[in-house]
Amino acid sequence: MNKRLIWFLGIFIVTIGLAYVGYRKILLPYYVARIILNDETSKLLPKRYEKRIVKSRKRISSSIDSVLVISYRENISLEQLLRAIDEVKEEQVYKFLDELNTTNITSSDQVFDIGKKHFKADFDVELFRAVFQDKAPVDLIKKGLALANKHREDDDLSPEIIRSVAKQLLIEKDKKYNTLDKVNGKL
Repeated sequence: MNKRLIWFLGIFIVTIGLAYVGYRKILLPYYVARIILNDETSKLLPKRYEKRIVKSRKRISSSIDSVLVISYRENISLEQLLRAIDEVKEEQVYKFLDELNTTNITSSDQVFDIGKKHFKADFDVELFRAVFQDKAPVDLIKKGLALANKHREDDDLSPEIIRSVAKQLLIEKDKKYNTLDKVNGKL
């Protein structure tokens, strides 16, 4: 009897652990991307985050569009974009945030240059400077920095979660474009 209880508890704990990891790594990024790209809502996402996402979904979706248009035009593959995101380590994110926190931010260019210093890619990131200048004005950068500082210890907004959401957004938008190209006979 005692062995059965231990086995049951062990299996239960492993199942709960796997469900939690699946939620954070697969379901959460998937649903956040769907909320942003498809004007949907989800009961799986905490309301406090859903409100912010709904408020900024058009801006985020437009930014993803711009990134993909440049990447298609410049022959930067989706795999290269995803790899660049994957290669961002948590400590790099925090060093970037620390530098922004000690800098008097006066322009998007300044933040872009600091980002280039902390994050590397196997393509020319300068191609995205104009989009960053257009989509990330200083006031928005300052709001984002304040939010990042506020939630620095919050597991729900960890760099890992943000990375997973960013990748899912690119993947879903890319699928949408490829579907449209197939429908229009361009592929």
